[in-house]
Amino acid sequence: MEGLLYEILMALALGLFGAVLFSAIGLVSGTDETTTLAPLTMLVVLLGAPPAGILTFFLAGAVAKHMTHAVPTALLGIPGDTSATALIGDANHLRRLGVPHVALRKMISGGAVAAVIAVPLAVLFAVLLAPFGDVIKQFAP
Repeated sequence: MEGLLYEILMALALGLFGAVLFSAIGLVSGTDETTTLAPLTMLVVLLGAPPAGILTFFLAGAVAKHMTHAVPTALLGIPGDTSATALIGDANHLRRLGVPHVALRKMISGGAVAAVIAVPLAVLFAVLLAPFGDVIKQFAP
């Protein structure tokens, strides 16, 4: 039971750390996953974190970063990342009307809904694909 409790606490701590860290990183336009999320997740792996902690760090970081990328998009008209580019036109229109906070609220709400749907589905697909791991290893060692 101690091992399970340790993994749960590490996952919680690394998830919280990832969310806070990538919330700050997400406010900077142009910070994409390749330059920020991948290297820092690899650092967590190399530090010896348990698998649940690594997954939680990665998911919390990705969600936090994409949600905070809405801030420069809505308030400044600068896309935070490539997925925010499609929102520039609407964000600029709402900024001209004087209600950029409405665009920001809608972007963050959309990100929250996407996270609530995507995270459980990702875990479900991982659980469904896990039994086929040996078959997949034959083709992609």
